[in-house]
Amino acid sequence: MPVPMKVLDRSSLLVLNKSSISDGRKQNLKPEEIPSGRDKFVVNFHFSHDFDGGKDVRLCVVLDLGVRTAWLDVSQAEYDSIPETEMSEFEWEANVCVGTPPWTA
Repeated sequence: MPVPMKVLDRSSLLVLNKSSISDGRKQNLKPEEIPSGRDKFVVNFHFSHDFDGGKDVRLCVVLDLGVRTAWLDVSQAEYDSIPETEMSEFEWEANVCVGTPPWTA
């Protein structure tokens, strides 16, 4: 049974990361942490949290399948704009089982 998951291409991830940094959000990536050889980054977990008097979304992005994830804070509107892609249960499991990154201070 297909499972919908939010998926970013490389350019969209770079745009969201730049927005996160310029808006002063806590969780974002150094551009060199984003793999250059990939163009599919799955969001495997997300939750809402407070930021600057409003609601934001902290999402977990799979950077290297089976190996590495990272937190990224985005606005609710930015999160809502990330397209969903139907994935097989096997693809879903491979992305979800990577887990979430450790918390940073």
